[in-house]
Amino acid sequence: MLVVFTSCSDDEICAYDQDMINDCADLELNIGDACDADGDGNTDGIVNDFCECITESIEFDCEEQQLSFGDACDSNGDGNLDGTVTDECECLTETVEFECEDLQLNFGDACDTNGDGFNDGTIDDNCECMPNAPVITSCPGFIQNGDFETITGDPNTRIDEDIDLATHWKALWQTGSLADLFDNTTTNFGAGCFAAPTPSSGVFAGMWIENSTNPNGGPGFREGMFNELTTTINQSSGTYTLSFDYANMSESCGASNDVKVGVYGVYHPIANPLPASPTGISTPTNLDLFGAANTVFLGEVVITSTTTNAWQTATFTIDTSLLTFPTNGINHIMVTNSHLPFDAYGKMYLGFDNFCLTN
Repeated sequence: MLVVFTSCSDDEICAYDQDMINDCADLELNIGDACDADGDGNTDGIVNDFCECITESIEFDCEEQQLSFGDACDSNGDGNLDGTVTDECECLTETVEFECEDLQLNFGDACDTNGDGFNDGTIDDNCECMPNAPVITSCPGFIQNGDFETITGDPNTRIDEDIDLATHWKALWQTGSLADLFDNTTTNFGAGCFAAPTPSSGVFAGMWIENSTNPNGGPGFREGMFNELTTTINQSSGTYTLSFDYANMSESCGASNDVKVGVYGVYHPIANPLPASPTGISTPTNLDLFGAANTVFLGEVVITSTTTNAWQTATFTIDTSLLTFPTNGINHIMVTNSHLPFDAYGKMYLGFDNFCLTN
């Protein structure tokens, strides 16, 4: 039996191991194979044409940061990706435009009015954090004792100038003509031609509303009343609705041209004294009575010459974003003649009841 042994030299390729030869013998890998570039056990490289294990090349727009345009980045080194890579390879924090840059808030955003950590206000159009007004939808709303039913004495003890018997209502000045208070048992209204409003409504107020452009007109028929609100109402705190009932009690006393009832918001500290009595029908003006900075004209109601002693209801809207309020808001409502009278003189004695201010 003949046995033949065949061997191959180092420079020869034997047929039986042809399939086991690699492009890169030292690496035992072929060109293009994945490889471990740094010996950490991770195949993070590729064998190149020179049998070198080169890490995979990733092309970045910004090579120094190893990031591309638009990538998230850390702008201040705190570990938070709070920025974005710009086209200039800068890591800039995302720019957010606010209507109120100092506060970093927008109009209408919730805010903290007093630094106690609670968002109890709203950013107004002047970038001020204004306290939120409570929402009161049922009458009398922000007006206290709007129906005059809570009283501290008999309104018939005195004929007139006793509005301060009604709790939370007071005069507009220290002495002189005040609004009056009556009830459904009153028979003497101070003038024989006055007639009680109909139908009967319990306790109600009454006062003269004089419409005059005479700069020398006296204060004899200048009357008004003042209500302490349940809470302060501020600028840009929303839209409010004011309503009240009125009747012409002097219809039988003679004809009158139209008159206007003016309603004003006033900031007046509760403990402060009332202003001095006016010296004329428009001296000082209603806006200057408590100081122009403390007063805002809220609106007016026209009482026509055909108004009778039957109760009617007046209603108007107050948009606090359109008016200039006192800095401290308003804590009183003032009701009197309007400071913007008609050209034609007019004078009526009006009954008032059921004041209501809601939002």
